[in-house]
Amino acid sequence: MIEHIEIKNFTVFESLKTDLVSGVNLFIGANGTGKTHLLKLLYSFQSAGLKNDLFKDLSSKLYRVFLPTETLLKRLIRKGKGQKNKAFISVIRNGEKIDITLEDKITHGECKTQHLKPDKPVYIPVKEMLANAPGFRSLYNEREIHFEEVYADIIDKAFLPPLKNITPEREIILTLLQKEMGGKIKIKNEEFYLKSKTGEIEFPLVAEGIRKLALLWLLIANGSLDTGATLYWDEPETNLNPSMLPLVVKVLLALERIGVQIFIASHSYVLMKEFELQRKDHSLCFYSLYKDENDSVAFNKSQTCHNLLPNKIADAYSRIYDLEIEQAMGVK
Repeated sequence: MIEHIEIKNFTVFESLKTDLVSGVNLFIGANGTGKTHLLKLLYSFQSAGLKNDLFKDLSSKLYRVFLPTETLLKRLIRKGKGQKNKAFISVIRNGEKIDITLEDKITHGECKTQHLKPDKPVYIPVKEMLANAPGFRSLYNEREIHFEEVYADIIDKAFLPPLKNITPEREIILTLLQKEMGGKIKIKNEEFYLKSKTGEIEFPLVAEGIRKLALLWLLIANGSLDTGATLYWDEPETNLNPSMLPLVVKVLLALERIGVQIFIASHSYVLMKEFELQRKDHSLCFYSLYKDENDSVAFNKSQTCHNLLPNKIADAYSRIYDLEIEQAMGVK
C-alpha cells in the first residue's frame, strides 16, 4: 500500500506532498496536470524490490514505464524557469520510506529495510490491449518496440490462469460483470474470447467497452486483484457508455472492501459523482490537480467532490447547464 508521496522537480511537478488513503484515490484535473504521471510513478515504486537492487530495479522500471528519449532519466526532471538538474521523490510504501534523487539515473537512494519485496500493482492503461495480445509478449520481449511497459505488464497479468477457489465476495463481483458482458472470458492460443449463450466471439469483434469490463473480470478471476493488491486505472470511462459507470464504481468499491487500494485518473463527471453517491463507509478521497500562477502543478483534496476546488469537470457541466437555461429563457 502507498501511504504518502512527496515530489520535487519531477516532470510537471515543482513540489507536491500528500498522504493517500487506503481505499480509492481519485485524481481529476485539466490535461497536462500530471495525473497519469502520478499513477505511473507510484506504479514504478511498487513494482521495484530488493531481489536484486532496489534502486537499480527502480531506475529500470521508471525508464520502461515513462520511455524518455535516449533512455535518459534526467529528461523526467522538471523543465522551465530556474530549471533544476535534480529531482527528489519520497514514497512511504507499506510503512517503509523510500527516498531517491534522480539525475541522469538514480544517484542517491535510501531505504531502511533489507527485505522489501515488490508489491502486487496492476496498471490498466487508457488503451485496451487484449485484442492486440496475440504475439505481443514475444514481440515485446525480443524486439525494441516503443511501447510503455504498462502495456506488456497488463497483458501478462491477463494471461494468468484463474484461481481454483474463488471466495464468495469475489464470485459476486464476477457475476455482476458477467451479467453486463453477457458471458465469461475464455483464452485459446493467446486469443481472448467472450463466451456467451450464442457462442464464442473473438475480442477484435467485441465492443471495446465490454473488453475493459472483461479485463477486470480476468484480473479478479486470476487473483491479480486480491487483498493487498493495488490497482492503477487511467481513465476508466474511456469507451464506456456512461450507463455502465455505476457498475464500474460498484465493482471498484467492492474491491476496496476486500482490501485493494485504488488510484484513478479521470475526466468523467459521472464517474466522480457515482463514487460520491455510492461511497457510504468506503475509504475515498478526491484530488484536484491544477496549474498555479507560476505554471506549476498544485493540488487540493477533499473527501467530497462537491467541496473540491478547482473542479474542471464540474465547471464544464455547469457551463452546459447555464447555456441550456439561457436558451430556454431566450437570453442572448
